[in-house]
Formats: sequence, structure tokens, C-alpha cells
Amino acid sequence: HKFIFQQNPVGLLENARKALITSVWRPPSQNFNVMGDFVMLKRTLLCMALVGSCGLMVNTQAQQFIYKWTDDQGQPQYSELPPPSGIPYETVRKPGGAALGAEAGRDLTKEQEELAQKLAEEEAKTQEQQEQAKKEAEDQRTKNCEIAKKNVEVLQGDRPVVRADAKGNKVTLNAEDRATELQKAQKDQDYFCNP
Repeated sequence: HKFIFQQNPVGLLENARKALITSVWRPPSQNFNVMGDFVMLKRTLLCMALVGSCGLMVNTQAQQFIYKWTDDQGQPQYSELPPPSGIPYETVRKPGGAALGAEAGRDLTKEQEELAQKLAEEEAKTQEQQEQAKKEAEDQRTKNCEIAKKNVEVLQGDRPVVRADAKGNKVTLNAEDRATELQKAQKDQDYFCNP
């Protein structure tokens, strides 16, 4: 006799009971899979118990509290769903459970205050970091502007200009290189000095 899965839990338990009984009364020639049937039955019953208990826990958690508020006519209203926004309400535990204590409400308020304080501190820290980065960028821009102005001044002058090449050797700029470098320096000056 094979174990049959059904949607109906009563039928499932009945088939499991039959499988257990028939496995005990099988003739020795058919008794090779008795332990397999028993293990399967045990696992199935365990899974059913777990699923059932999880369903009960979720159901009781979801339905423990109801909302109480007063409508426009002054009548108290009760619901499992919160009232429309802007209407003050109380959270009340359903009959069969303890009412929500004032201390729990105070703890929640404390947690909310702590969270708000942490968020404010993080926001202040982030703003401070942004201001610091902005100040550093402005300082760097000012330095780059001064360097670009000096480069333009030197390249427009009559004195020879010397720079280091890739190998580190000093090279005097000819007229063509000097004109190219002057154009670059003027672009840098426009960029850094005129934001």
C-alpha cells in the first residue's frame, strides 16, 4: 500500500494511519520498505505540524491588535486596519491578550527619539563632510588659478623657458613649443580663474 498525498488533511492523516497499519501487517515478502514508509510518514507529519504552527503564529500576530479612534460624530470606531491619516488612534490588544502597556509605548518613543537623534547626527556629519570637500575643492581651484596665471605670465615674457622632459633632462622651449604651452596655460587660467 503506497502513501497518497491529498489536499484534505483529514484524508492525509487517514491514509498515513492506513499506511502505518498495513506496513505492520504486510507479509514478510512485502516487508522490505516498512522503515521507508514510516520515515516518510514521520517527515510528513512533522512538516504538517510545522506549517500549521507557523500559520497559527502568523495569524495570532497579525490579529493581536485593533485600532480604536473616534469618528466625526463622536462614536468610537474599532478596526484591524488603521484609520485614515491625520486621525489620532489607540492600539488595543484584542480580547484574550494583555493590553499594550504604557511602558511599551514609552520604549517605542525612546527608540524613535534615539533613531531620530542618530539620523540627525549622521545628516550633520554628512553635511560637514560635504562642506569640507567643497572648501578643499575651492582651495585647490584657487591654487590652480594662481599657477595658471604665473605660467601665462612666464610664457608671455621675454626670458627663456626651461622645463624637464620625460627623462628628467632640462630642455629650453623653442618658439613653437612656447606658443603651444601658452595656449594650454591660458585655457587653464580661463577654467580655474573663471568658474
